[in-house]
Amino acid sequence: MADSRNSTAAPKDPLPRSSEQRIASATDPNPPMRFVTVRAMAIACALMPVLALWVVQSELIWYSGHSTAISLFFHVTFALFLIGLVNLYVQKRWPERALTPGEMMTIYMMLSVAGTFCSHDLLQVMIPMLAYPNYAANPQNNWDIVLLQHIPEWAILSDNKEAMSGLAVGNASMYRLDFLIAWARPLLFWSVFIGALVGALLCINLFFRKHWTEKEKLSFPIIQIPMMIATGLETLLKSKLFWLAFAISGTIDIINGIHFLNPNFPHIPIVEAFVFRDYFVERPWSAIADTRIDLYPFVIGLSFFIPTDLAFSCWFFFLFYRLQLVVAAAIGVHDLPGFPFIHEQAAGGYIALGLLAIFLSRRHLMGVGRSILGLPGGASSEGEPMSYRMVFILFSCCFGVLLAQGMLLGASLYVMVIFFVIFFLYSIAIARMRAELGPPAHDLHAMGPDVLMHNALGTRALGTGNIAAFTMFFWFNRAYRAHFSPHSMEGFKAAQLTRILARSMMKAMVVAMIVGLASALWALLHALYIHGYGGRPAGDAFSAEAWNTMAAWVSFPQRPRMAATVATGIGLMFSLVLGALRMRFTWWLWHPVGYATATSWSMERLWFGLFLGWLAKSLITRYGGAKMYRAALPFFVGLVLGEFVVGSLWMIYGAFANIRVYQFWGW
Repeated sequence: MADSRNSTAAPKDPLPRSSEQRIASATDPNPPMRFVTVRAMAIACALMPVLALWVVQSELIWYSGHSTAISLFFHVTFALFLIGLVNLYVQKRWPERALTPGEMMTIYMMLSVAGTFCSHDLLQVMIPMLAYPNYAANPQNNWDIVLLQHIPEWAILSDNKEAMSGLAVGNASMYRLDFLIAWARPLLFWSVFIGALVGALLCINLFFRKHWTEKEKLSFPIIQIPMMIATGLETLLKSKLFWLAFAISGTIDIINGIHFLNPNFPHIPIVEAFVFRDYFVERPWSAIADTRIDLYPFVIGLSFFIPTDLAFSCWFFFLFYRLQLVVAAAIGVHDLPGFPFIHEQAAGGYIALGLLAIFLSRRHLMGVGRSILGLPGGASSEGEPMSYRMVFILFSCCFGVLLAQGMLLGASLYVMVIFFVIFFLYSIAIARMRAELGPPAHDLHAMGPDVLMHNALGTRALGTGNIAAFTMFFWFNRAYRAHFSPHSMEGFKAAQLTRILARSMMKAMVVAMIVGLASALWALLHALYIHGYGGRPAGDAFSAEAWNTMAAWVSFPQRPRMAATVATGIGLMFSLVLGALRMRFTWWLWHPVGYATATSWSMERLWFGLFLGWLAKSLITRYGGAKMYRAALPFFVGLVLGEFVVGSLWMIYGAFANIRVYQFWGW
């Protein structure tokens, strides 16, 4: 991970600006700071339940679109694009009533923060999981003894069998008093936990906010397209290149969507455009027979906004990991299940990225520490939402609540401290990689702190109490794609770019957290009691995965997996070396973020699109320079928005028609 140096020939601020904006910046380079408006928050809050239900229906119920499985939520981007179109009309008819760029970005930020709660990697996992163990327990699996005696009754749905079966089977309603009473106790406990968790993550972001957004001036590539919608949509819509790309990606999705509903209609191969399964049939090449080429247009578009060295590193290290699998198969290692432990290597890479992020901000953090202790030479908290001492107090309270609730679930104090330290390092790493580089996805499936500690200690040393707590924490450690930290940090960057006070933006975030959590809980219970989670790919996995793992760990105690732990250490050290080389040599192309993210489920589908985007951007910047880069931007934005808009329309149609439809991104 680099410091603040720019790793691409493209200019730091590629956002197109209208003539009015250029005039404003020339006459008033430092416009006054503003507050978040009530109407912007009201619009966002009104949309949150609608978007939450849309996401739940598409991702969990019908499995036909996975907006929250990529860094830029396309359902939020689609909503912002529609708001932008309406705002252009309002601007022409009633200019004084039009939304400002700051209001547009406030809406985007609040909807993105709210989207993390109803995401594929958070409450979509938690709700079915809480209802499953008592519902699935029977004399054959013996879960009454194996599982339920180690789980507090108040932490899961345990009092109402009809409420459990209704959630699993459907054809019921959440609007029954006995159902609501049954859910009240576990949801109260976990709502407090969620509040403490996101509160701690928000405090960590406040420690880094000023350094990343104002001193290092990191580029935050993920929010560049939303910023273009908020600040230059009219200019974008006048571009022929934009509409050409929009038509290309949109037409592909229209044709493939019709083909999905009517297989006799022709289609354009995008998903699994080429698979190696039929060619790699013998060892050692059969080890990578699942390698595939997907041609998602939006990935090519998004890759144009990330540094070229990151795009290069993503596809390079993907092939690097594939080579490891081939070599392992050729060697014939049979006594080390999981060798060469590529996911464990990635986990070490994430820890290293968190440590590198802290190292790069060390002087600022030392100043923050002096400010907290009241020593001279401390960092100034001017412009921050609150003083650093108050942030530290709030973080300590949230951390204390997390530790206490973990211990209530049966865990040991020292285990919980280690667990959350690793989790916070992951969070810092993800926030930093998104702020500096903007990878389109960051999964880290099944490599949470619980798995790392299990690998290092084994199940006997952990004990059933810690295993039970780890199981109950599965819902926010299954994967890290829709993480709260990067979205909230991007909100602070959007506030800086649109001249909104950080304190005011933080208040909007808190509102988004409260309304977003309530919207997500309502949408999940409402949809699941109608449709049920049973028999649905995500529902079956989310409800049972954690409990089956706990049953295996408790019933069949496992020794430490030292080879896997060593692989994590190797990944950590290798990533630190890559980061050091990047800071030492400006020409060094191999980025630790690419190494950490290349093993993920998402990268298996993104790697070739990133390669094409890297190739296009490299050629354009090499032979056309910054001028051609700026000229080409609308085309790549069009690739993204064309797919996001048409894909979102298919999702909406599927939600209304109660059918599964074509998904331009997913499984």
